[in-house]
Amino acid sequence: MAIGSSGTAGDATDLLKKLRSFGGRKGEANTLLLVDLTGSGLSPDDDHLMREISEIHARIARVRGGEAYQLAPNSWAVTAGLTEMNRMEVPQELKMALMKILQEEVPENLGAIDQSKLVRTIDLTTQMAGAVRFLEAFEDRAKEAGVATGGGMRPLAYSDIQAVRAFHAKVGDREFAANYVQGQAITLITDGKPPMPIAREYYVRMDLLGQDALKDALVRETDLLFPPFAAALDSIVMGLYRQFNPGGGKCSLNLTIDSVGSNAFQKLLAANGPARLSNAIVEFKLSDALRDLRRFADAQASVRAMGGNTAIDIIDPSALEIINLAGFKANLAKIVWRESGAESLARYRQVIRSAQEAGCIVVLCRVDSDLGLAVGREVGITAFQGFKIDEMLL
Repeated sequence: MAIGSSGTAGDATDLLKKLRSFGGRKGEANTLLLVDLTGSGLSPDDDHLMREISEIHARIARVRGGEAYQLAPNSWAVTAGLTEMNRMEVPQELKMALMKILQEEVPENLGAIDQSKLVRTIDLTTQMAGAVRFLEAFEDRAKEAGVATGGGMRPLAYSDIQAVRAFHAKVGDREFAANYVQGQAITLITDGKPPMPIAREYYVRMDLLGQDALKDALVRETDLLFPPFAAALDSIVMGLYRQFNPGGGKCSLNLTIDSVGSNAFQKLLAANGPARLSNAIVEFKLSDALRDLRRFADAQASVRAMGGNTAIDIIDPSALEIINLAGFKANLAKIVWRESGAESLARYRQVIRSAQEAGCIVVLCRVDSDLGLAVGREVGITAFQGFKIDEMLL
């Protein structure tokens, strides 16, 4: 539930469940107000102050027929039913109430606060998918902030592979795609132009699937059963292509080398008809490519023979010291952002530049902060992916 909240309906997970249950019925809230006081200087340890701020959100929610949620120590959300008459009035009312508190508590920080980001509005009738992605980011950040101990979890078993297949058969293609396959944009960000998505990566939300289809199984790539488990998931995802990408837009799929050439892969090609993979990018993990370079080259050739593009995924910044990105001859190279890797990105920017000059689009992925975006642009990267980029696209 909410963190130190007063009168709130829950936290980010609770709100996410609420949004997923919305059906556009009459009387449901049609607007989501997002409040971010991160960096304002307010102390989340001040229980009295946090209760006062939470009550402001709860009061607006009560008046406007919605609910208030505390997403993080200094972040809140309010669902509300707004009319055309008060669509601007209510966010302004909330902003003024918050500014009054900031003026009283941290007047020295007022000049540094970006008021345009203090309260943001999402129209749930037209931007529900964006709102869900935003809330999923809070879930993922919470997981990354925790310590993965695996306590009480067991290793994969052969029965888990069958369990996932049986679960997919039970819920059906449409429900599986809607509930367990997530998309995230790969976006170009250049000076003087709005962010421009160039493709959308689709992948299985293992945290959600694990809760519903597996029993206490810890899914790790180091597990001996991970390759056949991944192959089973690849097969399901390829069979759902028309469900999660009905318009055939430019998309990116995570596949193992073994999955290229499989029966499911051939069915994917057949389902796409003459287009085959002309609008697809197949992502291979760097670790898979290095494990067997010959088989990687064969898989890459197969994808390209069908008109597709390829990407090398999950490249740690520290790896730039010893690998030649251009040598993989991939269309995209995806480097994982982490603050500890900022120095490596700066030191080996020539590796990035050489790949770009060879025609490879270098993507900085998992960007969840302004710092990641700034460092990436500083070293010449123009393509990004991550929660921070999702927020910019809302």
